[in-house]
Amino acid sequence: MTNRRIARRASAAAAPLLAVGLLAGCAEELPVPEPEPAVVGAVVTEEQEKTIISRVAESVETATKGRKTGALEERMAGPALTVRTSQIEVARKIKSDEQVTNLPMSMQSVMLPSDPEWPRTSLAVSTQPKDLTAPVLYAFEQRSARSDYKLWAWARLLPGVTLPQFASTDTGTEEVAADDGESLTMSPARAVAAYADVLSEEDDSKFAKRIEDDDFRDLMRKQESAQKKADGWKKSEGKYSFSATADEDEGVQAMRTVDGGAIVLGAINSSQVIQLQDKAEAPPSDGFVTQKALFGDQDVTNVLRTKYLDVVALYVPPAGSDDKLRLVGFEHIAVSATNE
Repeated sequence: MTNRRIARRASAAAAPLLAVGLLAGCAEELPVPEPEPAVVGAVVTEEQEKTIISRVAESVETATKGRKTGALEERMAGPALTVRTSQIEVARKIKSDEQVTNLPMSMQSVMLPSDPEWPRTSLAVSTQPKDLTAPVLYAFEQRSARSDYKLWAWARLLPGVTLPQFASTDTGTEEVAADDGESLTMSPARAVAAYADVLSEEDDSKFAKRIEDDDFRDLMRKQESAQKKADGWKKSEGKYSFSATADEDEGVQAMRTVDGGAIVLGAINSSQVIQLQDKAEAPPSDGFVTQKALFGDQDVTNVLRTKYLDVVALYVPPAGSDDKLRLVGFEHIAVSATNE
C-alpha cells in the first residue's frame, strides 16, 4: 500500500470525529499551512556544465585540427559555427592555423540557466590566458531536451572590463527574452540593432547618446583613417564606406544580472568597401592574410568589399536606469572578400 493511500484512509477515518467536534461547538479552527514558495535553482549543475564544456572543447578542437568543417556542427551553432567554418576554410588555403581564433575553455566562472524550459542558454568566462590576452565570454545553447549543448558564440572581453554580478550557480540565472523591453532600458534584440546602427553611423545614429564609446568603434575609426592615408588614395579618388546591421536570423542570447540588467550577445553583419576610380585597382592587402585568402583568385578590380561577422557582448541596464548601454566584448572576423 502506498503512502498516498495510507494518508487518504487516515484522513477518511478522522472525518467523523471532526464532524462530531464541530457539532458540539468545542473544536478550534485548524491552522491552514501557507504554501511554501517554489524552489528556484539552476537546472544544470556546475559539474554537468563542466562536462558539457569539456565535450564542446574536445569536439571543436578535433574538428579544427582536422580542418573538417562538417564536424563542427556536432557542437557548434549560430555565429560560432559560421565564423569557425570560415576560419577553417582560410586555414586550408594558407595551410596554417595562424588565423584561427584560439578558444581556451578552462573557465573561471559560469552562469547556469534557471528556466526548466527549452531552449536553454548558459554563459561562461575563460580563465586569464598565460599570454595575458583577454578572457573569452562564451554562450552555449541547448535547443531541446534531447539535443546537445552547443557553442553558440564567443566574444573576447575588453581589456580591464568587469562583468556585472550574476546570480549564484545554486540559484541559477534567468534568461531574458529577445523582445523584453519592459524590464530593460532596451530589449536585447533592439540593443544589438542599436549598437550596429551606432557602429556604422557613429554620432549620426539616433542611439549615439544612449551607448558608451568603446574600443570596437575606435578600431573602426582607426581603420578608416589608415585607409584614407594610404599612398595614392587621393590620386585614385578613393572612397571608403562601412556599414553594419544586426543579424536577425541568428537572434540573441541574454541572461539577467543581479542589478536587473542583462548581458546580451548578438551577431552583426558588417561590410567594408573600398572603391577607386575605374582604371585603378584595389587588391586585397598583403598584410591582411584572411582577406587575401578569402579573395582567392578573383580578378582585381577597382572595388574591394570585405564582409565580417561580428559578435558583440553588451551590458543593457535595467528599466529606469540612467546608465548607458555599453560594450563588454566583441569579435570581428572577416568571412568574405569580393571584387564587387
